[in-house]
Amino acid sequence: MEFTEARDIISNIIPECASKEYDGIMVKRLEASNTLDEGRTTNQTHIAISGEQMNMFPYLMADGYFQCDYDDRDERLKKYFITQIPLYIYKDNVSYLASGTENGITFGEGENRCVQASIVRSRRKEQADQVQLSLTTVDDPAFVAFRKLLHTGDYLVLLKHKEQLFYDCIGIKSADESKGEYNLSALNNKFYKLPTNTKVDIKKLIEIKDSDIENRDFSIQELGNILQEMYNNAEDRMQVASIYMFGIKYGEHIFKNNYSAPEIIAAASMNESYSTELRKALNIYKLLEKNTYNISFFEGEEQEHRSSGIRKTGAENILLYGVPGAGKSHEIKTKYCADERYIERVVFHPDYMYSDFVGQILPRVDKDKDGNDKLRYVFTPGPFTKMLKKAVNDPENYYYLIIEELNRGNAPAIFGEIFQLLDRKDEDEFQAEEVGESEYGISNYDVAREVYQDEEHPVRVPSNMFILATMNTADQNVFTLDTAFQRRWNMKQIENRVQSAEHANAIIAGTKVNWGAFATVINDMVIEINVDMASSEDKRLGAYFVKKKELEASRFPEKVLKYLWDDAFKMDKTAIFNDSCKTLEDVVITYETTTSDKLAAVLRLSVYEKMLSKMQKSTEEDNEN
Repeated sequence: MEFTEARDIISNIIPECASKEYDGIMVKRLEASNTLDEGRTTNQTHIAISGEQMNMFPYLMADGYFQCDYDDRDERLKKYFITQIPLYIYKDNVSYLASGTENGITFGEGENRCVQASIVRSRRKEQADQVQLSLTTVDDPAFVAFRKLLHTGDYLVLLKHKEQLFYDCIGIKSADESKGEYNLSALNNKFYKLPTNTKVDIKKLIEIKDSDIENRDFSIQELGNILQEMYNNAEDRMQVASIYMFGIKYGEHIFKNNYSAPEIIAAASMNESYSTELRKALNIYKLLEKNTYNISFFEGEEQEHRSSGIRKTGAENILLYGVPGAGKSHEIKTKYCADERYIERVVFHPDYMYSDFVGQILPRVDKDKDGNDKLRYVFTPGPFTKMLKKAVNDPENYYYLIIEELNRGNAPAIFGEIFQLLDRKDEDEFQAEEVGESEYGISNYDVAREVYQDEEHPVRVPSNMFILATMNTADQNVFTLDTAFQRRWNMKQIENRVQSAEHANAIIAGTKVNWGAFATVINDMVIEINVDMASSEDKRLGAYFVKKKELEASRFPEKVLKYLWDDAFKMDKTAIFNDSCKTLEDVVITYETTTSDKLAAVLRLSVYEKMLSKMQKSTEEDNEN
């Protein structure tokens, strides 16, 4: 089986993974010894990975353990180095596995969480080596809790992110191993890979823990455990200083959840007198957050991060347009980026405003030094500002702000003064390292303070931040885009290649016609019949106007025939529908209830015969090729 075939099985069994890019697939059906279930007859706590699946993981070799006779091996070298790999577990998957029971895994506001799992390569006497995945004593507790949700016969699915040392970790119950013709058992104990190159940046892996802190909430007991560990591991005479560092590092979460210093000190099993020291630390955090004395640890860290690495260049503003369902969003996923870590996606609509897109001042209630509620107003960044900050702070990666349905909102008003930033430096007039950056900067104190920690800093879109937008030409009259706005985008039409759709040859249920022939004939008729109407081509059916599952008899009339009746042929319904169909209700009921060919029952005979002829012609052309 090839990688693409294995990928199809994963996409159908785990649809939420279909849009992501991977270059490694590993599926393991768990035996009792691989679980943490109670009542097992073995003391093994790891998941044994053997054979070709061991190639899924990096590991460190020790000659004194591997390059010697088995009886001469130095057993102490086995765990001298323990490689910890980053795994993403997902809130929806955990809920599915837990089936409503308490699982102890917190996600905060995020949909996923990065956890650390351990891998060690092990020798076995007169047997092949194996990789031991998961050491419960040193793993992230959340991963251990995740493992407790998996039982004998369930599947552990690990998907390696393309060209990155990150894995998506998904659990599938044994009862759900199959979906139609697709079955996870076909991938069991096998390893599928693409010939890619994964460059491991140790510094970025170290930073995972901090990003995990930013994207999750902590219970009081979790914070107490962290404080206790920091205090116990502090150098001599630095124990109190460790409390200050704890308060500065976790101050945001403490204030956000209205936790008190005495509660955390009690959870850490420390003397209550240390509550005073923790309060001092939290006051320091407040002053640093507000930059009261022009001192900010956060600014220094981000400045250093921005200056490390060479910034990628050449990002553009690209507007993808075409008929509905032509594949504009698919083009973004396959040609630009499918990794959600580098994407911010928004959808414009008539009520969407500048404040939603860029940010706005909102009230927030904090605690003052006496524990009383205090109202203050803070800038809450919108998706544009969030993406701008990510791109500025991470020069080594491209970032993508994706705007779906650009002209369904009043785009010039939504962009406001950000409109000026759409003018990018090009290679004809500027140095190579500047290509893609905004040619002009603007003044926006709130955005500058959020992104650069300096309200006087001119705001510019960096050269590693793409702005991608989609627009249905059928909706061009919702809000018009003026010439000045349009000229700042690179326009790219997405060709409506119906016959190239993945499901073009799929037969429409209850008929003899496939989707490709149906849509091609309809689109030709749309042009012919509406030739005198402006933008008639915009009424055509896109290649992906429907998905394969929507070709079923119960869904096709409501999705496709209704559109043809109400929109594409609303001026001349008799051009396509037969005379017995006087209303849309007639079309739908006839289609759903007829026991003969369903399309032949509602379409004009001449139209239906064109579709059959188109199918035959396509088949002959395929045979010739």
